[in-house]
Amino acid sequence: MKKFIFFRNDRLGDFIILTNLIKAIKKKYKNSHITILCSPINHNLIKKYKIIDQVFVYDRTTSLLTKIKVLHKIINSNYFASFAVDGKSFSNLCNFLITSNYKLGLVYKYRFLNFFFTKPNFLYNFFVYDKFVTFTSKKYLKKIEHLPSKFIELGNFLGLSLNIKDPYYFETDKKESLKFNRFKTKNLQKKYILIHLDEKWTDINSIEKNLFESLLYLQSKTKIQLVLTSFKNNFNYFKILKRKINQHKFNVNFLMIENSNLFFFERLINYSMCSVSCHAGFLVQIAGTNYTNLIDIVARKDYRWYSCWKPKNTKHKFIFKSNNKINLPINTIFKNLAVSIRSYLL
Repeated sequence: MKKFIFFRNDRLGDFIILTNLIKAIKKKYKNSHITILCSPINHNLIKKYKIIDQVFVYDRTTSLLTKIKVLHKIINSNYFASFAVDGKSFSNLCNFLITSNYKLGLVYKYRFLNFFFTKPNFLYNFFVYDKFVTFTSKKYLKKIEHLPSKFIELGNFLGLSLNIKDPYYFETDKKESLKFNRFKTKNLQKKYILIHLDEKWTDINSIEKNLFESLLYLQSKTKIQLVLTSFKNNFNYFKILKRKINQHKFNVNFLMIENSNLFFFERLINYSMCSVSCHAGFLVQIAGTNYTNLIDIVARKDYRWYSCWKPKNTKHKFIFKSNNKINLPINTIFKNLAVSIRSYLL
């Protein structure tokens, strides 16, 4: 049995990007054993994957003794290959101490006092890794460095024969699928646009005053049901939007879905004709599992950074909410959004 360990002590979307590697390993090595070191944030998702055999959770807020116990459990096994790709100090420490035939990693580049440095440092990279790829931090990024392509490069070092357009992998929950199918039959039209609202919408110009009217405009241009999703959204713009929808609920084709679990949310994304967000990480990467049409609303200055994360197997468009340091009016954003969505309908 060949054992593999992935260090993914960060967020939901960051884990999804690795799922095509994990599935390819399971296909190539029939008796393989996959261990994930994850965070409290992505633990509930990762533990649902049947292709993952063992999960360790690292929580930086726990006691030193608890951290040592996790470290001991990890280094107590021999591995065929390790993937230290989250840039976390604890993950790099584990990767240094474990016994593994192949140690593969992602090295983060940053600048300090006009000099470039890496994390881990160059000695670690030279003496520990059998193969590593580099990724520049956001502040110093000068060109698009496509991160999923770098993970593909690490996987193919082990002969996995992955292609950048291979889909990511999501294990749907049967109970949630049945629940969703009943919900879809009762509430969803054949075609709908999913718009996910979160904290990244708060800097859009006049959003509190004009979001409802902008959504009405979008619906008038597309003639399609709008499904509005959110999770623990307590921002003022969202409270105002809900109030206006309730006042006009019999005259608008809006469906509001709050605080759904990840598996129900994945089904909503999957069946949408287009999913829109201000680069919600889970939504964007889930689109890479099911080829969903995708629109990201981002600041122009962040375009290069978010392009580093986009799945290559989706029809992915960007719309700007600001031009340099000037926030664009919300009506301009939604006019551009309507044009992009109509292009998917052609």
